[in-house]
Amino acid sequence: MQGIRKWKLYSLALVLVAACMLTACQGNLADEEAEQITVFTVGDEAVYLNEVWIYAKTIQQEYEKNYGAGIWTVELQNDKGQAQTVEDITKEDIIEEILQVKVLNQKASTFGIALTAEDQAGIEQQANSFMNGLTDADKEETGITYELAVSVYEENMIAGKVYERIMADGSVEVSDEQCRQTKIYDLYFPIYAENEVGEFKAMSREDRIKQYDNAKAAYDKITADEDSVSIENAAYEFGADESSFYTMSKSEYITQYGVEITDQLYELKDGDYLGIIESEYGYHIFQMVALTDAEATQSKKQEMEEELKREYFNTTFQSYLDELDSSWKMSKNVDEEAWNLIRFAPESESTEEK
Repeated sequence: MQGIRKWKLYSLALVLVAACMLTACQGNLADEEAEQITVFTVGDEAVYLNEVWIYAKTIQQEYEKNYGAGIWTVELQNDKGQAQTVEDITKEDIIEEILQVKVLNQKASTFGIALTAEDQAGIEQQANSFMNGLTDADKEETGITYELAVSVYEENMIAGKVYERIMADGSVEVSDEQCRQTKIYDLYFPIYAENEVGEFKAMSREDRIKQYDNAKAAYDKITADEDSVSIENAAYEFGADESSFYTMSKSEYITQYGVEITDQLYELKDGDYLGIIESEYGYHIFQMVALTDAEATQSKKQEMEEELKREYFNTTFQSYLDELDSSWKMSKNVDEEAWNLIRFAPESESTEEK
């Protein structure tokens, strides 16, 4: 799976798509026809075309509002490094979203989850708003009914409650040291030069000596008792235009500079300098800006916690799916002919892309 999804649909109440925008079905489908066309199965449950349409129309409206109607034929790189259109990627995402909703609904009784009267009232209000945004032509084309809209909203709310219970049972902790982000400034004098074809060649001995002399002069000026300059101003003054701030973890510094230099960096206090240090790339003068950058560390902590939550949920969800349908695969369970009835791009563009 591709991670934790938002269980509330983008905003069903905002779907006000005119019939002329819905270029997906090849001809109109009567309600009973859409109800009988199975798009995919999970376990013993079939998911029909009219239900999938509710998700599809919602996402279509949201994407076209934000990116325009031409978004569907844009090609992006998928997780496997292959080129796919936004339409194809989105259709796969819809299957995964519905699959997760269906599987989590199967676990609702295990957690003792049920909808309250207040939940039900809100769902019915949303379903009414959704249906009011559809024309008669929309309804005829897709087979969507008020009862079906209510059912989809109910399942999404239940799935959301199950998800919250799953995550409440999972323990996700990241220590401050694990997520520590350290900020330095690297005043850098390279000993390699790039030639006309983009290759890096070692400088001559004479040029290397000049670079060292520049580094020493810069260091002396930075650390002078009088008329000293900041390390950033020194970079400008001595033409060290590849110098930069870095905010990374200790392991990332080791990858960039090696263990020996990293250990020296982590012995510094905020504001201290380390120089002149030679690496395989050149001469460096470092300033420790913040051994622990509070803002970056907090951001990294949230990022790591979210990643751990995704991993925990994905593992838990996969075990639930295996219980329900251990051999489930998109290529096996999805009816390609039925799935092709849903298109977002105008038919001429979609046909050209296929």
